[in-house]
Parts: sequence; C-alpha cells; structure tokens
Amino acid sequence: MGLSNLKENLQRKFADWLGEKKELEKHIEDVTAAYEALGEKRDRLQTVDDLLASTKVIMKEIAPHWRPESVRPSRKNAMKLPFKGGEVTRMAFDVMRKEARPMGSRTIAELVVAEKGLDPEDRMLVDQVKIAVDASLRSKKGQFVDTQGGDCQEFRVWAGG
Repeated sequence: MGLSNLKENLQRKFADWLGEKKELEKHIEDVTAAYEALGEKRDRLQTVDDLLASTKVIMKEIAPHWRPESVRPSRKNAMKLPFKGGEVTRMAFDVMRKEARPMGSRTIAELVVAEKGLDPEDRMLVDQVKIAVDASLRSKKGQFVDTQGGDCQEFRVWAGG
C-alpha cells in the first residue's frame, strides 16, 4: 500500500513540476523577447520625445495660447471614449426618447456627453461620441430609429424603441 501511494504522489509531483517547467520556459521566452525589443523601444521613445518637443515649438508659433498640459494622452487604436460598452447607444436612445424630436448625431452626442457629466464644449470628445452615435443609430435604422434628411440625417426613435 505504501509503495503505491509513494508512486502515485511522486507521479502527481512529476506532473506539477512538468507544468511548472513549461510555465517557466514560456515566461523566460516572453522576457527574452521583451529584452530584445528594449533597444528598439528606447529608440522609439527618443523619437517620440523629439516629436513632442518639435510639436510644442510649432504650436507655440501658430497658436500662442495653446497649452500642452491641456491635451489628454490617448493611445492609438484604443477605445478613447469614457463610456462602457453599449453605453453610448443606450444613452443616445434615452436622450432621443426624452427630447421626442428629430435630432442630428452632433446634437445627440452633445446631450449624451452632458448627460454623462462630461464637458460638452470638449470638441474632440463630442466628435468621437458623434461618430459612435451615428454608427450605432445607423445600424438600428429601420428597426428602432427613423431617419429624415439627405446628407445631414436626423434620427428619430420609434415609439417602441
């Protein structure tokens, strides 16, 4: 009995160590790859620092009152809206029901931004919300919303929407 327990426990430990070995090898591979990219990342960081300094000089020339500290950092290809998934669409429908009139994407976006407690004077934010509102409402066109107008469409929520 003792020999079979020893064999079973040792086999279980062997499996654990085998899993740990694979995990460590993967971690070492990841760290090695990150280390190899370090020089390239440092070079890019220096280039970005140079670009930022140059942009500050140019902006001071063309817009003397521009303040670099007023610009919020953003990431490429990342969702830049301070909304949870689906929240823009839900809030757009809420605003449209409350207003009960046809409205353009920009008006809806401004109201959504204000409803969220953000600054409706922040043009970049309103533009991003407008794009999200426009895309989500166009995808619901014929289901929950009506449109009227040509190039500058206005949206109206259906009574059941």
